[in-house]
This record gives sequence, C-alpha cells and structure tokens, in this order.
Amino acid sequence: MQEQFVSITADELQLDGVLMLPERPVGVVLFAHGASADGGYRNAATQATASDFVRAGLATLCFDQAGIAPGGGDGGHRYFVHADVVLLARQLEKALGWLRIDATTRKLPCGLYGQGASAAAVMQVAAWRGSELAALAVCDAQVELAGKAALDNVRVPSLLIVAGRDPDVAGLNRMAFAALRCDKQLEQIAAPGSAEARHQAALLACDWYTRHFNGHASGDF
Repeated sequence: MQEQFVSITADELQLDGVLMLPERPVGVVLFAHGASADGGYRNAATQATASDFVRAGLATLCFDQAGIAPGGGDGGHRYFVHADVVLLARQLEKALGWLRIDATTRKLPCGLYGQGASAAAVMQVAAWRGSELAALAVCDAQVELAGKAALDNVRVPSLLIVAGRDPDVAGLNRMAFAALRCDKQLEQIAAPGSAEARHQAALLACDWYTRHFNGHASGDF
C-alpha cells in the first residue's frame, strides 16, 4: 500500500489530503466530510474505513473540506445549512476532477462515500456528474438535505446504510431511497458509534463498489 499526500485547489482554497493506493486498485473512492474538531480525514474512524477499503483493493482519497464546520449533534448527524451542502459538493466536484486527470487514478472507476450530513453533498455531486461515477455509498445519511431535485436526478448505483434503530433516521433514509431512480440498495446494521458497526458498513460498501467497478475503466463513464 502506498500513501501520497495531495493538495487540490478548489475556489482559491487549498484542500490537503491523502491518497491511499493498494498494489492493484480496482477503483478509487472519494470520501466526503467537512472539517471538524475530530481531525477530519485524520480521525481514527475515517482512517480505519479507508484501510478497510484499501484491503479490499480500493484506492481512497480523503481530505478536509476547508471552511465547513458542522454544528452540534453527535453520531454523524450534524446540522448543515444548505449553503454548506453546496460548498461541500463543489469541493468534492473539484476533487473528482482531480481524480479524473491524475496519472495514478484517471483510468480507475470512481465512487463516492459519505456519512451523516456530508452524504447530501455526495448526492449533489452524483446528480451533477453522475456520468463520471460508477457507484456511491452513504452511511447514517441525511441525504434529504440534498433536496428532491438532486435525488430525482441521481442515476449512480446507490447504497444507503442505516446504523441503529433510530426511527427518524430510518424513516428519512426510506423516503430518500424511494425517491432514487437508479440501481439501489438499503441496508440496516448494528447500533451506530461502535467499531463493529463502522467495520460492517465498510464491508457492505466495499462489496457494493467492487460489484459496480468490475469490468469498468474511467473511459466507460
């Protein structure tokens, strides 16, 4: 496994992150999350998920999306205003563009991964640039923040993972799932916050990406 530190210029902001590469990657997954007090892409949970992906043969790009600090809440369900979702999505779009031209990743099929409120930005990018994506997965997602228009336009194979038994979270995910008009799957796993739940979500996502990356190159999208 190789690690490369990368810097991406997005709307005059410098986005710093890490590209992790297995020996023979079958695809690359771009992580979505806002900068936060827990260290963003450097936090233990993000690094553990990225490591699970790399072990499954998936390259990962994780970086801090500067200037987006979610408000209160816990368990990944933080409050984002609409402007934050759009800004996060625009920065993801820049990073996706970088993956499409970088010599290391440009021939790999690409996916998106988001958790909590950042999943709304994943859906926005999927609606805008779905032709460049092979699959996406979101966990404990607040995808409704993307808006109905975005959800209606997503054609990227989408996996929604719900952790725990919170009826509000489950209900919102079911509503978003019903709105999607694409190859889709909804999975419910153990209670959120545990290492086992994080690992289980990562394995489900890896299986989803591998299934949809298989046989594709970037030129196919």
